[in-house]
Amino acid sequence: MAGVTHELPAPNGPDTGDQVPDEVLDLGFARLDVHRTERTGIPEVVYAEGKTPEQVVGCLAGLIGIGPLALATRVSAETADAVRLSWPDAHFDPLARCIRIGCSTGAVGNVVVVSAGTSDAPVAAEAAFVAAAFGATVTRIEDVGVAGLHRLMGVRPELEAADVVIVVAGMDGALASAVGGLVSTPVVAVPTSIGYGAAFEGLAALLTMLTSCAPGIVVTNIDNGFGAAAFAAKVLLRRPEVPSTGEAAFFASLPRKYVGSGVLITDESGRVLLVEPTYKSSWEVPGGVTEAAESAPAAAQRECQEEIGVAVDVGRLLVIEHQTVPGRGDSLMFVYDGGVLPADVELALPIGELRSYRFLAPADLDAVAVPRLANRLRIALQARAQGRLIELDNGVPRQHL
Repeated sequence: MAGVTHELPAPNGPDTGDQVPDEVLDLGFARLDVHRTERTGIPEVVYAEGKTPEQVVGCLAGLIGIGPLALATRVSAETADAVRLSWPDAHFDPLARCIRIGCSTGAVGNVVVVSAGTSDAPVAAEAAFVAAAFGATVTRIEDVGVAGLHRLMGVRPELEAADVVIVVAGMDGALASAVGGLVSTPVVAVPTSIGYGAAFEGLAALLTMLTSCAPGIVVTNIDNGFGAAAFAAKVLLRRPEVPSTGEAAFFASLPRKYVGSGVLITDESGRVLLVEPTYKSSWEVPGGVTEAAESAPAAAQRECQEEIGVAVDVGRLLVIEHQTVPGRGDSLMFVYDGGVLPADVELALPIGELRSYRFLAPADLDAVAVPRLANRLRIALQARAQGRLIELDNGVPRQHL
């Protein structure tokens, strides 16, 4: 018969009066940890593999009776059906093989789950599901393995903007080192059992991650997306600035957008200056992502100085665009008027970051720039000529000011 019991006193000394009681909910076949959230910050989670559907349902019933969230991992379709008979609104992700009842009581921060290949998706999905259940705002980035490093460089701003990055990779597991060497964000690496024979069902990836040259990477067990999400949640919960209630919690829960600042610079013939990064195939306008507490025009001026070695007099705002790019999230992109560059001014490109530069006629921008950037620059030229600000919504003019 189920009931709450007290564990024996811990061998490290008597109760000091401020300890969390060690109570369990005895289900006969399982003893649920009643106060795990109070002790560790995250609740007990049911590992469904090896349990009958009835046992999983019983554990979830016990957990939802003592807290706002009941969560199970490694859930089969049969077990999920049994759970939803009791809780029709339970959320089940068949790829992640996770199911939850209820939800976390507050937002804890932003987690990006990045995976090397499509075959890593089940483990990445487990990490994303659990992190979200624990209160994180989760972004998934898929198929950016080291066989195509330009794909990883393309999402670097999103990785840097996250509070924690979970890297999921099989084969050689090298993606964790690549990410760890690019960003200041805490990185949790999850080796997966994906790979050919010498991958040894994830052992090769595990050893690669454990011996990473990039310092500060935490590594979980093979295929342990849950463990990575639990660690990420604990990191976020320990931050003193993370609110749990009230106005501060509301603002912490709001979705994030990153901000990019570009500068329209032309030559005396009206051609547009573009630069060629070393880490991607498409060309870019001088500029970059704004840093914390940095205004958009200040970022534009800083980036120009860093990228082309010229102290550009950043003028008025020409274009502001809201864009949503799959795998990269939401952003606000600003284009400022950088004026006309005199023919006698020499540009100094940073070695290792930019290969070259060129001036292109507006009609030729599509040959080297991605379509959304080419479109934004042509509209910026129009805004400069007409002396106004043009607002775009995913490339479409919305309002002329």
